[in-house]
Amino acid sequence: MINLGAYAVTRRSKIAPDAEDVVRQLYRFIPWVVRKWAKTQKYSFREQLFNGIRYFDLRLAVNDDDDQIYFVHGVYCDEAMYPLEEMLNFLIDHPQEFVILDCQHFYNFEPRHHQKFTQMLLKLFNTRIYERFIHEQDFPYLTLSKALNLQKQLFIIYRNQNIDKTFFQSYHFQNPWPNVTDIRKLEEFLDHRIMLRSPYQGWCTQLVLTPTSSFIIRRFYSSLRNKCAKQVDKECKAYLEAQKPGPFRDDEPRKSNVFLADFVDLYDNYFPKTVVDLNMKLLP
Repeated sequence: MINLGAYAVTRRSKIAPDAEDVVRQLYRFIPWVVRKWAKTQKYSFREQLFNGIRYFDLRLAVNDDDDQIYFVHGVYCDEAMYPLEEMLNFLIDHPQEFVILDCQHFYNFEPRHHQKFTQMLLKLFNTRIYERFIHEQDFPYLTLSKALNLQKQLFIIYRNQNIDKTFFQSYHFQNPWPNVTDIRKLEEFLDHRIMLRSPYQGWCTQLVLTPTSSFIIRRFYSSLRNKCAKQVDKECKAYLEAQKPGPFRDDEPRKSNVFLADFVDLYDNYFPKTVVDLNMKLLP
């Protein structure tokens, strides 16, 4: 399940380098509208972890003001170090838990910033990391029990060529982006793309709608939470509950793996509860 790091959007949040040109123009005149549509989660990292979230999809950018690395989603959110420290504390307190960090996008990064950030991850999580250069051949068969027997609590996907050999690459864990605003098109995209999944790789199913600039302008006074996330939770309920997790062979229908969603707190945490319950289908 997901976090985009974009829970910490406040009145002080400035426009970030991942914002489209039209969003930058809107921000000059109506920044409060941009901030409402930039926020993707209500919960902090710590709160998400305590509510069952184990997959974190991250966008990162270097802030020119202080040369520090922040989470971004149209605007700057938290500096990256502090939420990741929350995650480390959670793993220390819960040694039977496992987390996936997916470092998805990088903005304003130079090679030195990649080196700085990867070194920060290595120092912070240290021996808890499931290392690619040691375990790459076993990755397709990774289970929670195997990871915990090795005293490993997370693996890191780093989608950039400046990758440390400790981290997994994009081809290990696919994360296709639907980029639609229509529920029917969303489900069609997900059904089509998962057919490309190999039995030997991880897969993220993005149950999210992505608003265009015109979509936002027509819903000026609303928000991503009300016009996209709530719609997904209501209309994709049957779709999500019908998914089947677990391993499969090349000649078998593809199965689900990881799910991503905005505002996982909606409807009494319906999304994480439902995804966790899918694991019951693996029992005899």
